[in-house]
Amino acid sequence: MTDDTLCWDPYNAAQRRNPYEVWRRLRDEAPVYHNEEFGFYALSRFEDVYAASLDPARFSSTGGTAIDMIGKPLDPMAANMMIHMDPPRHDAFRKVVARAYTPRRIADLEQRIRDLCAEYLDPLVGSGGFDYVHEFTMRLPVMVISSLLGFPEEDHDQLREWSDLQVSRDEGRTGATEAARQAMIEQFQYMAAFVAEKRARPDDGFVSALLGAEVDDPDRGPRPLEDIEAMGMIGLISSAGNETVARLLGWAAVVLAANPGERAKLVADPSLLPNAVEELLRYEAPSPTQGRVTLTDVELHGVTIPAGSPVAMLTGSAGRDPRKYPDPDRFDVERRFDRHLSLGYGAHYCLGAALARMEGRVGIEETLRRFPTWEVDPEAVTLVETNTVRGPASCPITL
Repeated sequence: MTDDTLCWDPYNAAQRRNPYEVWRRLRDEAPVYHNEEFGFYALSRFEDVYAASLDPARFSSTGGTAIDMIGKPLDPMAANMMIHMDPPRHDAFRKVVARAYTPRRIADLEQRIRDLCAEYLDPLVGSGGFDYVHEFTMRLPVMVISSLLGFPEEDHDQLREWSDLQVSRDEGRTGATEAARQAMIEQFQYMAAFVAEKRARPDDGFVSALLGAEVDDPDRGPRPLEDIEAMGMIGLISSAGNETVARLLGWAAVVLAANPGERAKLVADPSLLPNAVEELLRYEAPSPTQGRVTLTDVELHGVTIPAGSPVAMLTGSAGRDPRKYPDPDRFDVERRFDRHLSLGYGAHYCLGAALARMEGRVGIEETLRRFPTWEVDPEAVTLVETNTVRGPASCPITL
């Protein structure tokens, strides 16, 4: 392999750290890229990722949403996660969760988020600096999502650890690590016990509302949710709520330090924060790769993707596509755009998007309120070792 050989390797740590040059080459030279070593295809342009997101008849989620899951059996809880379903089954289960995941429940969490921000950030005021991820971004999301789901506070750290382990991958190797597999087993046992407890003693919380709902099963007709189905939904919400927001806020620390002029705009005018969150999601997507499997042969850009092929939809690359966004490598909190793909699109648009946006907005606002400036040494930032989410695992900041 020569230095200029075009290769995107999702298991290469150096490429995960800085993927944007290889993604630029994919968009320009191989918009339908085939990785022969690992046996997958990749779509990197905005319009192609957008179209595939709206086409579950050809690009299916049922094989798993990470490319190294496709072709392998899903564990029982994962098989019952909506993210691994296609319409109409997906739509039936999504409606059940949506009835419990009400705007009122989400709105009621805002004060809780602000209180947690104060609890974590106030003791750090006056310090010379701290690790923004360890002290804040890895702590806030698990507390928020666990407050929604009703998990006991003493279990929150364990839930976050299971979530982190399950998406971790060893460099150069496909598939879950042994630690990831053990975390899946332990999380499954925890969720089973939690659901059994809520069945025996229901309350007015999210999980009891979920367990009391009826799914309009397209194969079996209207029926109550089974425990394994409820566990899949709860596990998905817990893991996705932890990982995405932790990485989003971690990127906020890195990106705002690298763009002090844009940060100053937010300090001067907090009304820009909602749009800044959208720009941050586009600029550094916390979940930059979505896996699909083709159900039919797909022809695109002169390339035929055979039926049954794993396909990586590179939402992170789509967010930097100049065909969609002018000057895409510039971070601009006042950028105006109609959409991005970082929270999914179509049937699999993130059900927790409103909560993620709120946590991002409030978390950044409360940070800037206490720390209007900080510095980050990019060489000191470490990223999570995974091929599905992307973001800081550690981010020391200097005040």
